[in-house]
Amino acid sequence: MPAKLRRFISAITVLGAVLLASTHWGWAESPPNGARDVKIAVLAYRGEQEALEKWLPTADYLAQRVPGRTFHILPLTLVEMQQAVQSEAVDFILTNPGNYVEHEAAHGVTRIATIRPRMHQTTDTLGATIFTRNEANGIETIEDLKGKRFMAVRENAFGGFQMAWREMKAHGLNPFEDLVSLMFVGFPQDKVVEGVLSGGADAGTCRVGVLENLAQDGKIKLSDLRILNPQEEPGFPYALSTRLYPEWPFAKLKHTPEMLSQQVVIALLGMPTDHPAAVAGGYSGWTVPLDYQPVHELFKELHIGPYDLPVDIRLSDLLDQYWQWGVFVGVLMGIAILWVVRVEHLVAKRTAELSRANAELETQIFERKRAEEVASRRQNELAHVSRVNTMGELTASLAHEINQPLAAIANYATGSVRRLSLNTISPSDLHEVMATIAAEADRAAQVIRRVRDFVRKGEVSLEPLNINAIAREALEITHAEAERQQIELGHDFREPLPPVIADKVQVEQVLLNLIGNAMEALHDVDKLPKSITVTTDQGDRDDQGQVICAVRDNGVGLSQGAQERLFEPFYSTKPDGMGMGLSISRSIVEASGGRMWVEVDGDDNTVFKFSLPCAAVNHDTTGRRHGT
Repeated sequence: MPAKLRRFISAITVLGAVLLASTHWGWAESPPNGARDVKIAVLAYRGEQEALEKWLPTADYLAQRVPGRTFHILPLTLVEMQQAVQSEAVDFILTNPGNYVEHEAAHGVTRIATIRPRMHQTTDTLGATIFTRNEANGIETIEDLKGKRFMAVRENAFGGFQMAWREMKAHGLNPFEDLVSLMFVGFPQDKVVEGVLSGGADAGTCRVGVLENLAQDGKIKLSDLRILNPQEEPGFPYALSTRLYPEWPFAKLKHTPEMLSQQVVIALLGMPTDHPAAVAGGYSGWTVPLDYQPVHELFKELHIGPYDLPVDIRLSDLLDQYWQWGVFVGVLMGIAILWVVRVEHLVAKRTAELSRANAELETQIFERKRAEEVASRRQNELAHVSRVNTMGELTASLAHEINQPLAAIANYATGSVRRLSLNTISPSDLHEVMATIAAEADRAAQVIRRVRDFVRKGEVSLEPLNINAIAREALEITHAEAERQQIELGHDFREPLPPVIADKVQVEQVLLNLIGNAMEALHDVDKLPKSITVTTDQGDRDDQGQVICAVRDNGVGLSQGAQERLFEPFYSTKPDGMGMGLSISRSIVEASGGRMWVEVDGDDNTVFKFSLPCAAVNHDTTGRRHGT
């Protein structure tokens, strides 16, 4: 039997076997997964060791957030990933978008979250870099690669070849026909870079970020390479040669329990951006699963993955060459046609499912945005209530502060009336008395106006502010109450300081809350003198471009447990406290782009600090400190 016919019959036989097996899809049920161990397969595109170092902290984080479960990381290649998913040897996978789409179509894998890499500017997208040596080799564009040697990771590697393949096709280049040599060297992708630099290939491709990581590790110099087809994407920090696609998805297999999947996705979406697991993994948390339609478009254009349909075969040519096998081939072709119809049906069904999933995702995103807007309004209302409560606590002190100018006005007026009755006051003396009365009246009006501005409810207005001026106003509001409690109020302001970007009323609210808490901490302290000090300073190396304000008291201090939970909502160290003041204060500071924390100094004094961003970074930092 001729070799060409044997290959054709073998291909048709495989198609028939797949079609026969497809009739049993859905019959077998996945075994229940009640084990405590949860296995996460991770595509190790830069080797097993780096994958373990990068993702083991994430497994530990999930183990802490999902009770009764132990999470394991399995670094796998593309082939090993295929085997693990097919045999249901793992519960979740974390892989590139192309590999995910293949598993989604073939094995019903479902994405539950998308990673957000840690870059100069957070992004949810990735691409590929096509590069050559930075020398006079006649390669300036993708079209110049024709007749050259090209190196990539693997034919089915999404970031390691397929994205570059699509760009080559867009420039009229078929990598399987127009290149003199197309070499696939496998993972890690560093091999491609080494091959091009050593002269083993004229050009190559890899996922974005690989070149920059190698340069950061001192293994290569970026100046030794030239990027082909460079793309400019605002905010994207890496050298880019292709279109952008959604980032890696975190997906569950069909047999993975829904309850476990829900617990995992809640834990991932709730991960703080600065969590040690996120830092170790090089990402800034997770987001709801993105739309992977661009990946489907790439697969459709290249006819790979779920869109790898059978190649058209000319039946007339086969009959002319192998007429004696005509009847047999006709039967096999009938089977092939049935297979094509079934594949088209499955593709249409999967596309409809993706459309419904996208519609549901858009609805969820809309509901989430609306919930965030409602939460923001509730936060502003809660902050307003907190300011009103703060004024309520300072009512006695404010009444005393207003009573002083009113009493002075009454005394001067009464004395003036008596002297007028006795005709013992001259016009000049009367003028002086009236000026004093007017000054005292203005003093009382300023107190009332300051209280009215503080408790007003309005929109948040971020503008350049003098933090020292705001701190002085806060001290003026609280000094009467401090005198009543025999507390010394002091300040240590750095002059000059750059203006900060914040809302004046909210920053004043934060300071009043911190000073009020300090007074509460000193209420039952027997030692004298009791003191509270407010300081301002320029941020250090860790807080560049920030101004730091601190409130220090010499009370009994806070326990370690209290320090860890101090900013939690509804947690309070005061018997009658609501536990919302510090939580609201931190929310205000973070909304302005700063942060809030608590320290204990060398004298066991409690120090609350918060930072706010400067309106301008270039300023004089040689100022001297002033204060009492």
